Amino acid sequence: MKKLTLLISVFAGLLIFCGGAFAEDKVIETEGTSSISREDAIRQARRSAVEEAVGVFINSQTEVENFELKKDKIFSKTQGYIKRFAVLKETREGNLFKLMVSATVSLDKIKDDLIAMKILLESMERPKLMVLVEEDYKSMDNLGMGIASTEMSSMLGAKGFELVDKSQVDAVMNNNQGRQALAGNANAAKALGLKFGAQYVIVGKAVAQDAGEAYPGSGIKSIQASLQLKVIQTQTGLVLGSVVKNGVSAHMSPLTGATNAIQMAVQKAVDEYLVDAITNSFQGFLNNGSPLKLHITGVNSFQESKMVITTIEKMEKVASSKKEGWNKTGGVLVLDLLYKGTSEELAQVLDGKKIGNGKLEVVDVAPERLDCKLK
Repeated sequence: MKKLTLLISVFAGLLIFCGGAFAEDKVIETEGTSSISREDAIRQARRSAVEEAVGVFINSQTEVENFELKKDKIFSKTQGYIKRFAVLKETREGNLFKLMVSATVSLDKIKDDLIAMKILLESMERPKLMVLVEEDYKSMDNLGMGIASTEMSSMLGAKGFELVDKSQVDAVMNNNQGRQALAGNANAAKALGLKFGAQYVIVGKAVAQDAGEAYPGSGIKSIQASLQLKVIQTQTGLVLGSVVKNGVSAHMSPLTGATNAIQMAVQKAVDEYLVDAITNSFQGFLNNGSPLKLHITGVNSFQESKMVITTIEKMEKVASSKKEGWNKTGGVLVLDLLYKGTSEELAQVLDGKKIGNGKLEVVDVAPERLDCKLK
């Protein structure tokens, strides 16, 4: 995973709008080496450019689980992704060919590659989302079908996101915490996210109303829908942003019209905002450090706690470390970290790490917490 920060950075660039449209191309400078031939070095450079743009780093042993696609098939699209390619510099040392190249990669093609999105989500440790959307049907009978939340969950699930179970969401919609979250209380949304293990909570309201006949005397109703959403990052409680999307549908049946109009608004929100907000948030964490709580048991003296803290603070990718507390009786040291990576990456670094006369053993890993024992 050592390339993860760079790879996610490039992929996150796919999802940023520029004047209402995605950036079309990305110029990537990368290297290709081969002991076989110059042509093979070029192939390796092309592959490296696409690998960075797709945002995936898979070692030679790995298959893409559940996607029925091995890594070599993913990169078989190399030629189709690269629009322009130039060798900037090349050297040869004996049988080793080494090239520095500039490749212009089509981001639009990669953005539309569902496999790339799913791999990105895997590298993000498959963040879980919680969708809380209330509905209001003005000038119509309250249909009470949860069209917006159902459609949104379906679309996000199809893109590879994990979601809090609908029955759990329904159970909290009308309790005090759920009502507070829907009313805009970010702390309530954060608490719900933590309770159900969701890294992001999407809250909002969908309003559908009958705007009258689409054409006089036709009997066809014009149904207008408006969807307001905001995204809360659970670990920090920060509101990542908000969006309003609209949809319009004409139909004889108000129910069908409302369903179609809401589906249009949801589609726009998912494709034009939600995926961007979440992946860009993750990218920000990789750049600046994501909040991660580290619990270490077996720290039986104050001097031992200082030794552990010093070791952690000096580690690569630890942006900051703050001692939340240490208890001699229980031998528990708790640190609040900002870590430029995922909890899985930190676990790999800490497991077996020597500190003084002991070493750390990782005993539990969660997206926002890591438990270790000093043995």
